[in-house]
Amino acid sequence: MSDYRNHIGIIGGGIAGLTLGCALLKQGIPAIIFEKMPEETSHGAAISLSSNALRLLDRLEIYNDLKNQSFVHSAASIQGPQKEISSFQTPEVLTTRRQTLMSLLYSRYIDLGGVILHHHDFASFDVAKCEVTFTNENKYILKHLAACDGIRSSIRDTFFAANQDPKYSGYSAWRGIGKSNLQKIHFALGPDSHIVSYPINKEGDVSFVAVRKEDYQFKESWKEEGSISDLLDDFSTYDSKIFPALEDSETLYKWGIYIRPPLKSMISKNITLLGDAAHPMVPFLGQGACMAIEDSYSFAMACREHIFNMANAQEAYDYVRSKRTKKIQQLSMMQGKVYHLKNPILVAMRNAAMRYTNIPGNDLKRIHDYDAHDEMQMHLA
Repeated sequence: MSDYRNHIGIIGGGIAGLTLGCALLKQGIPAIIFEKMPEETSHGAAISLSSNALRLLDRLEIYNDLKNQSFVHSAASIQGPQKEISSFQTPEVLTTRRQTLMSLLYSRYIDLGGVILHHHDFASFDVAKCEVTFTNENKYILKHLAACDGIRSSIRDTFFAANQDPKYSGYSAWRGIGKSNLQKIHFALGPDSHIVSYPINKEGDVSFVAVRKEDYQFKESWKEEGSISDLLDDFSTYDSKIFPALEDSETLYKWGIYIRPPLKSMISKNITLLGDAAHPMVPFLGQGACMAIEDSYSFAMACREHIFNMANAQEAYDYVRSKRTKKIQQLSMMQGKVYHLKNPILVAMRNAAMRYTNIPGNDLKRIHDYDAHDEMQMHLA
């Protein structure tokens, strides 16, 4: 058995886990990450990050490198299946490959002296002893357990919400990356569907997410392999030129979007949930990764203030983060309904609001202006 009783043990080396590791080490708090996958694992397609997350990444000193490898937006456009509805200015949004963000977080974590142990798949946790066991039979004594193990979190299942499996939201999404000269975020809205596209670097790589509201049974997993023709069939009401140029040989995937009911609390004795383990959400506001980054930074601040009483650190974290994340969950679900309107009268009203007001930009600005550092500092003062 390994003794890490002065370390925060982090289950999961994704965005939440790596951000938390960086934030803790920067505060002078020892941390160790346990990740079940091998080092060479891919980390997915593309991601968008708004200023509420970017200002925290700047404080962790990775923003400049991320910006240099990504695309920064200040404008967006919206169209129906065939014609433009509106163009408007947006708060700063950065879009990039998920792998780019993960690599920068990983490098920063290692530079700060962090340790990550791969091939560590969570098996059990003795709450009283604060002892974690993995399927490889390795055991570790910890100061505290931070669960950053995603929507399928076995820690959440065991200690927070038994018999509450992830539930299909009714939305499925095609995701891919191709070539295009697109220079801004672009939305296309149609009945029970929408497509969002954005450049992710200055080399012409453009990511798209094409979402449908549908009853669909995923056979074995949350994703299924498909072809370009399958994608175009699902979105036949749209001009096919809306998609970036894709290689004929490229494998595309159709993903099910899953959710879980909100928890009353994200904390339990010696365990704290962060990111998708705590509050998975539909992606229609682009805030899933942003909330994980906010959670991680906020919990690290709470740990710094209450390092000798982790129960107090947990309470501060839960108080500040629960209200914020539940609100974003609700707004994200509502945004999907707005995008997918079918009633012609409601569609006309939505389009008029987008065309003649700055409601889309103002709504986003309120979300993006939030500063998790200031919010937590004010609560801890």
